[in-house]
Amino acid sequence: MPETLAHNIKAFIEDRFQTKRDTLDKEYEKERAKAVSSESADDVEAQYATKREKLTQDFTLSNWLDSAAKRAAQISMVTHAVKFTHSSAKGTNILASDLGHDVRYLDTASLPFPAVDAVGNAAALDVARLLQLTDDNGQSLLEYLKRDDITPLKDLTHSDTQLSEWASGLKQALQDATPSSHSLSKQVYFPIGNAEYHLLAPLFSSSLSQALYQEVTHSRFSQDMVAAREARKKQRYHDKPVVAYPNLALTIAGGSKPQNVSQLNSGRGGRNYLFSTRPPQWQAQLKAPVMSGNIFTHPEVRYATRMPIKQLTAFLIKVNQQHADSNVRIRNRVSQLVDETVDHIISKVAQWQQLPTGWSNNATELPLAQRRWLDPNHPQWDVHDDQWQQEIATMFGQWIVASVNHIANNELSLGAIEVTQWQDAFKQALQEIS
Repeated sequence: MPETLAHNIKAFIEDRFQTKRDTLDKEYEKERAKAVSSESADDVEAQYATKREKLTQDFTLSNWLDSAAKRAAQISMVTHAVKFTHSSAKGTNILASDLGHDVRYLDTASLPFPAVDAVGNAAALDVARLLQLTDDNGQSLLEYLKRDDITPLKDLTHSDTQLSEWASGLKQALQDATPSSHSLSKQVYFPIGNAEYHLLAPLFSSSLSQALYQEVTHSRFSQDMVAAREARKKQRYHDKPVVAYPNLALTIAGGSKPQNVSQLNSGRGGRNYLFSTRPPQWQAQLKAPVMSGNIFTHPEVRYATRMPIKQLTAFLIKVNQQHADSNVRIRNRVSQLVDETVDHIISKVAQWQQLPTGWSNNATELPLAQRRWLDPNHPQWDVHDDQWQQEIATMFGQWIVASVNHIANNELSLGAIEVTQWQDAFKQALQEIS
């Protein structure tokens, strides 16, 4: 109800005032402690008394909403933001509604309640949070203003003029009076005939990205999913299905400053997940590696890892020939190629892990730790024993170093240092998925 929203607005402003007041009090205590005389202490007291008085005036309900109405033009409430294309791009952002929906596609219109993002001056993002305050029915101030309903603001002033100024000012965050594109944004000139074109400006949906991010995060870290995965691991019943999203891609918007792109992007740390849209591929019947003596030398593993190991070897030979000192760029490239190798191995092993429990009884040539890894649900394993992870990590380190040395053909010789470094990377990967 509007009355609830009005109450929430008052509480929001009071909360912000208290936060600012606490910060100011801490600054005062620090300056007061530095005072070396009664005169300097009096100066500090007078200075901060003035600041407290100004802060109190700024955060009276009427004054703060006056300021918010004036600052609203510095932000845009959006579902689609141009800065996801390039963080320096300018131009029109869109608060989309009534887009129409095709059930064949996952898009913003698929969301029953799409999250609304905010872009613009970071100093005015408190106005965005004001607009996102809701009543007890979940209706935000933003939604009230979109339908020209200013009821929640009526109880906060007795002046019709002020009420009108608040409404018109806050609405500036909902619209762009001068739609435009920008040289750093995406643009498509679509021909409509007679040498005429429509200029199309594809925009990234932050609302859809937020929904995907929340769904993926829930599937990975929520208590329900953690409990469900633990139950599956122990072959126990759980009333929740295990949900996972394989083959995810990740893009980072904004680099080290995701807040420069948008408010929601900042909350995601710049991370935006992309689902795989590759068509299904035919897979041959999976055969258990019962005749293998070391899973790392299995033909399918060697085939899956051939490219990153070749690239790793070529890169290390080049660095060695140039007598280059180790630096961040070199270490990052080596780490990336080792991680790619690890990913390929774990992906391949995951297929064997889905075979019927107990198949490893016939793999008598495989080391016990590898059988434990490849046949994880076998009841004979001690679930509290993690030593097998270290054994497998050591085998991986020795294998990848031997593989690089073999391909290098005396142009390079790696040793115990690399074995230790790369086995640690493999062990960490095992622990993350166990």
